[in-house]
Amino acid sequence: MTQPAAPGLTAHPDAESSQSVQLEEAFRLFLQASQELETQQSLLQGQVNRLSEDLAAANQRLAALLEALPAGVLVIEEGRVRDLNPAAKSLLPDLHEGSAWKIPSSWSPTPVQGEYQTTTDSSSRTVQVKEVGFGDRKILQIQDITESLTQHAETQRQSKLASMGQMAASIAHQLRTPLATATLYAGHLTDPLLPAERQRDMAEKLRRQLSSLEKLTTRMLQFVRQRPQKTESVLISDLLDEAEQAIRPVCERYGVPLEVSLKGEPSLVSVERDAIVSALVAVLENALQVSPQGSVIRMQATVEPARVRISIDDQGPGIEESMLHSMFEPFTTSRVNGTGLGLSIARNAIEAHRGEINASNRPDGGARFMLSLPCMPSL
Repeated sequence: MTQPAAPGLTAHPDAESSQSVQLEEAFRLFLQASQELETQQSLLQGQVNRLSEDLAAANQRLAALLEALPAGVLVIEEGRVRDLNPAAKSLLPDLHEGSAWKIPSSWSPTPVQGEYQTTTDSSSRTVQVKEVGFGDRKILQIQDITESLTQHAETQRQSKLASMGQMAASIAHQLRTPLATATLYAGHLTDPLLPAERQRDMAEKLRRQLSSLEKLTTRMLQFVRQRPQKTESVLISDLLDEAEQAIRPVCERYGVPLEVSLKGEPSLVSVERDAIVSALVAVLENALQVSPQGSVIRMQATVEPARVRISIDDQGPGIEESMLHSMFEPFTTSRVNGTGLGLSIARNAIEAHRGEINASNRPDGGARFMLSLPCMPSL
């Protein structure tokens, strides 16, 4: 007697056919996907090749540009020179790839942050250093700006000479009056009949006139001066203290208190000390001349990143609109006995240190002079 087959042990022909069809379809899809992947890989490889060619061409152009640049370019990684162009090698002949980077000790900082004075046996140059950082890597640009500074100084000199030429009549007037007076007093001194007491009086008046002429001549020489003669690093607070000490006795005599304040971190300015103190005093004297008794003059310095701003406020009548744009010009003055050179000299001194000075009227009355100078943190 025949036994029936156990359930599930006999393969159904339709099931086998279905599995075969599914396998064929899966294999077909696999082949199709493989072909598509190969096509995409081929396209990607083509794009990679084109990008590599473009990158190589860009690198060649960049290398040619760096070779031709007049400015020195350094690539610094982890404190060491990774690459430098020919201009950098010319500026820093002792520097090479792999050297530790630091500003050479022979470079002296100028009043402007990022600028340095380099001196050799044959020449003196000014270089400007700019830095861009990318994590552990940074790129430095070092540029010789000596020629542009020379041209700027020459332009300023020509402008000042033009101003002196335009104001020749004013100069003649400024000199003629005290000279004529001094000549008159000197003539009296030659009179043998003049009493001794009268001679002493004339001699004193002659001395004062000659002293006035000397001061006027000194101010004219200060006006035509160019760049600072000798700079030093000075604390901003020290400059304020010196200006305050110079003007305070006059303030006390006029009955006008002076308030001085400093905001910000202790910082240094690289300046010719006497020139900047004189500029501050000139502006303070101008404020004092217009300040009524009992009013207050305020001098406040505010230290900002890479710059210090010094404001000098008075409580006087303010500046006439007609003088706002000309008050820093030579021989511009509203005072009978003024020379009109004080503010001009102050502007020259500030601008010679890469600074700025301007004047305006305050909304609540009085004038404000704003001076700014490059500065650096004190170590």
